[in-house]
Amino acid sequence: MNITKNFRVWMMLSLGLPTFTGCISFGGKAVPPLPEARTGADNTRPLTAREISDKALEAEKRRESKTAAGIVFTFQRKVVINEVKGKKKRLKTRTYQSFSDHRDPVLFLIDGKKPTLEQVEKERKEIRKHQIKIMGSGESKDDPEHEGDANLMVRNIEKHRDKFIPHLIGTETVNGRPAYILQFLHDPEKRFKEAMANEVLKHVLIKIWIDQKEFQVAKAEVVLANPLHVIGGLVATVTTFKLTAYQKRLTPEIWTDHRVTTFIEGRVLWTPHTITFSSESSDFQPLPKDD
Repeated sequence: MNITKNFRVWMMLSLGLPTFTGCISFGGKAVPPLPEARTGADNTRPLTAREISDKALEAEKRRESKTAAGIVFTFQRKVVINEVKGKKKRLKTRTYQSFSDHRDPVLFLIDGKKPTLEQVEKERKEIRKHQIKIMGSGESKDDPEHEGDANLMVRNIEKHRDKFIPHLIGTETVNGRPAYILQFLHDPEKRFKEAMANEVLKHVLIKIWIDQKEFQVAKAEVVLANPLHVIGGLVATVTTFKLTAYQKRLTPEIWTDHRVTTFIEGRVLWTPHTITFSSESSDFQPLPKDD
């Protein structure tokens, strides 16, 4: 399964469902596969879901090859998080300088103000901590503070892709370009180490739109199909989780984060809790190779 960088790993991972400990249960059945797509009758054999997925992995390898050769873009990413917990409301905004490779983003603004050096360093450590938790360290032997690991995404995809079964469910146009729509279901016979991850993945609907010409990920969507009940150190229920993410085409080989929206709704104990997250990237510029 190919999902590319921050947008990549479906952002259930970069935003995430809340990480709870304890027992979980669901109010519905596991997600079934959607009806398989019917392709047009021409003289060429249509690609299977697995073949499309394989081509997407090859496209990710080409992207990382270009990145390793020094073709990197920089852009501004504005993040807005609106959290409502009972009667308490909290609005957070962050603006980063981000990069199309795996280096750490740099915090520019925090709630509309210039951050202190301490805030910049704290944010960097938080980002790195989440990256390590989700994808491994991604550190470069030459410059672990900045450069990241150009092959990190491909290694993670190859490590976990056999845990998901792709289904071709249709085609659609994304930003004016035709794309295949794949649904990925967790294979119950291929388990993650974390028991909760195996249970949650049975109840989320994961759809990926893959560009028909360049086989890059154009769009991703993750939806919680059934309410998630958590009982343990914290009693909580997640009733709604929906993430939608788009990538922007910068070159035929390099596509990167563009727009991400996430809505999470539930309860912690008896208190209603909602989180709305949005991220939008702009001002994409090639980064000089000597930076």
